[in-house]
Amino acid sequence: MQRQAQLGPEETVRRPRLKPVASPAMQWNYAVLAYMVAVHATALWSLWAPVRPVWIAVAIGMYFVFGIGTTVGLLRLVCHRAFACPRWLEYVLISMAMPTGQGSPLLWAATHRLHHAYSDTDRDPHSPARSFWYGHIGWFVNALSTRPDDWQTWCRDIGQDPYYLWLLRFRMVPQVVVVTCVALLLGWRAVPFCFYLPAVLWMHATYAVNSLCHLPNLGQAPHATGEHSRNFLPIGLLALGEGWHNHHHAFPRSARHGLGPRQPDVAFAVIKTLQFAGLAWNVRGPGHHVDVVRRQRLVDKTTTP
Repeated sequence: MQRQAQLGPEETVRRPRLKPVASPAMQWNYAVLAYMVAVHATALWSLWAPVRPVWIAVAIGMYFVFGIGTTVGLLRLVCHRAFACPRWLEYVLISMAMPTGQGSPLLWAATHRLHHAYSDTDRDPHSPARSFWYGHIGWFVNALSTRPDDWQTWCRDIGQDPYYLWLLRFRMVPQVVVVTCVALLLGWRAVPFCFYLPAVLWMHATYAVNSLCHLPNLGQAPHATGEHSRNFLPIGLLALGEGWHNHHHAFPRSARHGLGPRQPDVAFAVIKTLQFAGLAWNVRGPGHHVDVVRRQRLVDKTTTP
């Protein structure tokens, strides 16, 4: 019998390749499905409703707020500890991401660390090797894609944080607060365009990293990472730097994903700005990664007879 060890961000590793699942088990999470249908319908309706110029500016700002919260806060800070910052700033960054309904930081980080550990195998929560649409959004409405207690194994480093534990229970509160604030400031008619449209667009920008950036016939893969991660310019732009996904898999603890002059990385620019202001330190570069030997040692430690 094998027991899986508990891993933190420094122990995000690659496992031996497993046989891909041709037809994944699917158990609809009807609550999540209903939520996704509702927010997508609201976002689409906003495109046909009258729009004021100020709403456009607010919607663009919301997109960047959601994006920076996700790429800088959830991914590069909480998941990989690619830099350090004051705890209050960490909470601000995480709170910027939470209104999009992407789940609590604990569940988000657990899913992402599982993805790194088992990329494009039958234990990857959202590999397009199963099917493109499953990797893009199907996994999100599949109750069997992840387990509610995965965070207890994969997030031991943040699993006792009181704010993250609170968000585990009340993950939709940030969305309710932001929607209410938009309604009070701009009126309820502004909510679909100013909130739900940018939220849905950001959802699909991040989902495209899971799907499009793991299709072997798109983009480039300069690093041999043992899975199908790719660098793809359109997603690099839309996802504020997350589309340089092959770089990320090669150097998961690097705060910088866009390593070339034609690879813009908005998230890294934000981190460098924080560093200049004295609000970020220990900013890791692409040299700080788990090398092949270290990787194999960690693999060997994750199971015991």
